[in-house]
Amino acid sequence: MKDQRIRDPIHNLIAFSAKSADDQALWELLQTSPIQRLRRIKQLGFSEFVYPGATHSRFSHVLGAMHMARRMLDVFERNSVFPKREHLLLRRATLAAALLHDVGHGPYSHVFEEVTAGLGQQQSHESYTEQIIEETNIRSILRKHGIFDETKRFFASEAGSDPYTRIISSQLDCDRLDFLVRDRYYAGLRSATIDLAWLFDSLRIEEVPIDPIRQLKAYSFVVLPKGISVVEEFVLAYMKMYQNVYFHKTTRAVQYMVADIISMAVSKDLRSNKKIKVHPIVRYLSDKRQRTLDNYLCLDDSSVISLLRDLADQKLGDVSVLARRYFARDTYKCMELPTYSSGEIRKGISSKFIDRLKNSNIEFFDDRLPVKDYKQYDVMDENFLKNILVKRDSEYEPLGWSSEIVKNPPAKKMRIYFKTEQGRDRATKILRDFVP
Repeated sequence: MKDQRIRDPIHNLIAFSAKSADDQALWELLQTSPIQRLRRIKQLGFSEFVYPGATHSRFSHVLGAMHMARRMLDVFERNSVFPKREHLLLRRATLAAALLHDVGHGPYSHVFEEVTAGLGQQQSHESYTEQIIEETNIRSILRKHGIFDETKRFFASEAGSDPYTRIISSQLDCDRLDFLVRDRYYAGLRSATIDLAWLFDSLRIEEVPIDPIRQLKAYSFVVLPKGISVVEEFVLAYMKMYQNVYFHKTTRAVQYMVADIISMAVSKDLRSNKKIKVHPIVRYLSDKRQRTLDNYLCLDDSSVISLLRDLADQKLGDVSVLARRYFARDTYKCMELPTYSSGEIRKGISSKFIDRLKNSNIEFFDDRLPVKDYKQYDVMDENFLKNILVKRDSEYEPLGWSSEIVKNPPAKKMRIYFKTEQGRDRATKILRDFVP
């Protein structure tokens, strides 16, 4: 290997040194087909229907997450808190885990998981990740560099069980740090900024008391008081990105529509169509014998688009109509249930409205959005170290004690989706009876 570098719009140059044993392992992993496949899976799925620039890949994200992990590991070295030999091995494994953390994603990521769940075949992308690490040439590369067991541990042990696993999975991990900055950039948003330089300058790793009675301590990341404002930016960015991008109503509408199209394509009604039944996605989902890891790794976003194109070009009834609507950006139509000024759902009105929709034979389905906010754990809670901790006067306290901003989670939302414009128009007229 010679010195290598990758130009990244978020992190500038991501370099790999021929003199670094860590970088040699990472560069070899980068060349494997499972990781190269991530070039063909969009990071934000169907968000490009709303944000045309949001077409970046999961490959660019895992590179960025690895770079974020490097910066967090620099905090370990700045603090000199771990035995050098142990740290060098775990550093390499942590970087490998950051690079591999999304390798199990399927075509359009969560859409594929929703379809398989609906067909009773659900296997999470985390489960696929473990299988890929075990059964592809990734295993031999990790063994060659002496970190197979150490890397696998990140995907088998409880998230955040020690400082290294917190880098990979926690409320302040390398995954979130990269995707919040990267997704904001490609979506073209001007809000939800995070000052990464100030964040890393404020970050430390220290032994934190977790049980004062038994005098137990554990290493954890902590933020100095000067970093409270930037960590608030991080938490607010997390909540805003979920509200404005990840759970955007149009993106969700496209996800539901494509999931319906794929499910219809796999149904028995289309098994006799020669072109559709041999399509890789249909074959994978409808035939247990085809559900091998090799076949899974052949699926990517282009597999979904080619299936939609095949369906749109034929006259196969409703499924072809839906596929043509996809290419015309004629998505399912959305309506949010009424809320109070506080943002809370008006449950009484909403219940009567839903009953009227059912009695009017209007086809609809609901989308209950999960609330993504900062989770706070009590001092004596076993999950205390999962907090973002602030060090103040030699004491360690959860971020929520110091920040009024993160105490109030965003209001819950419930949306109703209709498959046609006519259905939503009828529902809108009914809603006027309850909310003039």
